[in-house]
Amino acid sequence: MGGRVALTAAALILQIVVFALLLLRTSELSPWIGTISGLISIGVVAFILNSRMQVEYKLAWTIPIMLMPLFGGTFYLLFGARTGSRRQMLRYSAVQDLAAIDQKSAAGALTVLPGELNEQLPELEPVVTGGHSVVSIDPDAARQIAYLESSGPFRAYRNTETTYYPLGEEAFAAMLEALENAKRWIAMEYFIVSDGKMWRALFEVLSRKAGEGVQIWVMYDDLGSLWHLPDNFAKDLKRAGVRVQSFNKLGPGLTLRYNNRDHRKFTVVDGLVAFTGGINIADEYINAIQRFGHWKDTTIRLRGPGAWGMASLFFTIWDLVSGDRTDLAALHPSEEEIDAQPGGPGVVVNYDDTPFDDLSLGWAAYRGMMSRAKFRVDLTTPYLVPTSEMTAVFVALAQSGVQVRIITPGIPDKSYVYSVTRSNYRQLVEAGVAVYEYTPGFIHAKQMIVDDDTAIIGTINFDFRSFYLHQENAVWMYQTSAIADMSADFEETLAKCRRIDLAMVRSTPWWRRAGWLVLRTFSPLM
Repeated sequence: MGGRVALTAAALILQIVVFALLLLRTSELSPWIGTISGLISIGVVAFILNSRMQVEYKLAWTIPIMLMPLFGGTFYLLFGARTGSRRQMLRYSAVQDLAAIDQKSAAGALTVLPGELNEQLPELEPVVTGGHSVVSIDPDAARQIAYLESSGPFRAYRNTETTYYPLGEEAFAAMLEALENAKRWIAMEYFIVSDGKMWRALFEVLSRKAGEGVQIWVMYDDLGSLWHLPDNFAKDLKRAGVRVQSFNKLGPGLTLRYNNRDHRKFTVVDGLVAFTGGINIADEYINAIQRFGHWKDTTIRLRGPGAWGMASLFFTIWDLVSGDRTDLAALHPSEEEIDAQPGGPGVVVNYDDTPFDDLSLGWAAYRGMMSRAKFRVDLTTPYLVPTSEMTAVFVALAQSGVQVRIITPGIPDKSYVYSVTRSNYRQLVEAGVAVYEYTPGFIHAKQMIVDDDTAIIGTINFDFRSFYLHQENAVWMYQTSAIADMSADFEETLAKCRRIDLAMVRSTPWWRRAGWLVLRTFSPLM
C-alpha cells in the first residue's frame, strides 16, 4: 500500500511541476502563451461568477485565479469541478431510475403522503403499497417527505424499529450480531477501512458467512482508505468469496476528479436490518485505541421495511462503480420476513446526497427540518463550516426565540478545520446560538434533532465537502422511538461539554482572527 501511495503522489507532483514549468517556459518564448492563459483564466472566472455555485466557493477559486492568471484558470479546469464527469452523471441517472422503480414496489413503502394530509395537499393521491394501512403525519413533516421523495429514488417507510447507539463500540457489537445472523446477503460500504481489531473481527465473520453461502458485497472509498487498508485487502476478500469494489480509484492522472469521494457508511443485512451513522471501520471509532481523547460517535439501526431503503442506496452506487445491474427483486425480503420484524412507530426515509447533480440534498434536508422548528434545534457535528446562508438560518432561528444548540469537538482531528470551526463561533454566539465543545475528546456524530419529534442521523458533516463534493447518506425520522433516545443522549453529552460564551469569543487575539479570515475564505477548498 505504501508503494502505491508513493508512486501516485510522485506521479501527480511530477505532472504538476512539469505542467507549471512548461507554461512558464513557453510564455517566456512566446507572449501569446501568456495571453492565451490569461484569457482562459478570465473566461473561467466569468464562468464561476455566473454559475450556480455557492458564493464562498466562487470566492475561494476566483482569488487564486486572479492572483495567478498564468496557471489559475487551467488548474481550475483540472481540479475545480464539483460534479462528476458527464459519463458518471448519465450512468448515475440510469441506476437511479432503476432504484426508483424498485423502491415503488418495495414492501412497506409509503409512496405518497398519507391520511389526513390529502385534504391539505389535494394534488397527492393516497396510494399505499405492501398491504400496510395509512398513517397521519403533521403537514410540515409531510412536506419534508414529499420533498425528499421528489429529490431521488427515496421512499418513506413505517413499521420500522429504530434503535439508537450513542457510542461506536455499542453499535459495533450490534453490527457483529446482525452479521452473524445473516441468512442470504450482506452489503457494507465505508469511507475508511483500516487494519486493526475492528476490521479483523469483521473479516472473520464475513469470510465465514461467505463460506456458508451468504452473498457479500463490500465497497470502500479509495482515497479515504488509502493509508489504512490491510495488506492484500481486496485479494483476501475475493479469495473468501466476497465481492469488493473501490470508489473513484486513485491514479496518477491529473484529470481524475479526486474531490468526489464516497463518504457514506452503512451495513445492510438481508434487506431487513441496516446500520448507518458516523463510524468507519477503524479502531478509534470503537475506542479500541485513543487518537483524540474519547471518540464520541453515533449510529442508527433500522429493522423492518425501512432497511430496504438503505439497501437501495448501496446498490445504486455499487452498480455505478462496477457496471453491474444487480437483480434487486431477487434480494428483497419476503412479506413473511418483514412481518416477522418487531416494527416500530413513526416514519423513516433513507436518502443520499451526490456530487453528480446540482442539488445539495444534505443541506436542503437540514434546512427544511429547521424551517419547521417551533422551540428547539440540536445539532452535533465534528466540523462546523457553514456558508453565509447556513449561518443566516441559525441566526434567524435564535433571534426568533428558537433554542439552537450546537456541539463540536473539544479535541480536533484536523487543526485547520478546527480553526475554521471556531472562527464561526462569534457570529453565532452573539445571535444567541448556544455553542458547546465536547471536552473529553473528539465528537464525530452527525445528527440534528428538531422539537424532539424529527431527526436526521447519518454521515453528513456541516461543511462544504459533505454538502457539495461527497457521496453522503442519512436517515430522516419522524416520531420514531429512537428520537427520544437521541434527545436524552444530547442532554447527557451537554453535561460533558463547555459552553462557548461571549467573553471567550471576544477575547480572541487579533492575529488569530486575521488567520481565521484567511482560512474561512478558502475553507471550501479544504
